[in-house]
Amino acid sequence: MAHWAHSFYELQQQLTGCYSAPVHPCHYECVQQIQEAVPAGSLLELGAGGGQFAVAAARVFQVTALELRPSGTAHTLKLAAEHSVTLEAVTGDFYTVPLPRAFDVVCYWDGFGIDDDAGQQHLLRRVHDWLTPTGTAFIEVFSPWYWSKYAGYSRNWTSPQSSRQTYGFDADGNRMTDTYAPEGQPAQTQTLRCYSPADFRSLLNGTGLTLTKARPGGHYDPDAQVWTPAVPLSECMTWTAVLKRS
Repeated sequence: MAHWAHSFYELQQQLTGCYSAPVHPCHYECVQQIQEAVPAGSLLELGAGGGQFAVAAARVFQVTALELRPSGTAHTLKLAAEHSVTLEAVTGDFYTVPLPRAFDVVCYWDGFGIDDDAGQQHLLRRVHDWLTPTGTAFIEVFSPWYWSKYAGYSRNWTSPQSSRQTYGFDADGNRMTDTYAPEGQPAQTQTLRCYSPADFRSLLNGTGLTLTKARPGGHYDPDAQVWTPAVPLSECMTWTAVLKRS
């Protein structure tokens, strides 16, 4: 059976247009945060989506953007041309794609946790192998406390297509769920394993990577519809694991 990721993200794009959006100021802010640790060099982005971050990063880094969906790769190249930057866009599965070179930075935003722990460890071992000896990885991790708190929240999308989105939380598996139910079509769900920093340190055993920093992200209050970009770790929606080779 095909993994849910092979169909979910195309549906998400169809219903929300999120992967064909323009580059946002938050993408440039993310690049600046990376530059605090690594000012320049080569950068591999895993799960590049529509290429928004990759294009922002390409102003400073030599970027390789790896994306599962061919439509995402095509949009990355289109966006790069519009912004007059050069990058490499590769279509492939990051669990299997051959990339026989090392990078100063490896990053993965808004998607880590699609597999079970063993699958995540396999990916982290690949991240280790893709890093230069002094390289740094940035992995955005979903926090269990946020997703358990807001499980059951639901909202409607009307453009480009009518659908209903619902947050959920699998307490036994410690996984957030995000379900899209388009009008007249079957619902589809993404499910991402959530980790606290302590859980993530355990996950790193045997991967050759060390967690050097847990950087809190922001908080979205779905009831008030307010986004707060910087909150304590105990309140954040996601946090970024900053990793070095052991």
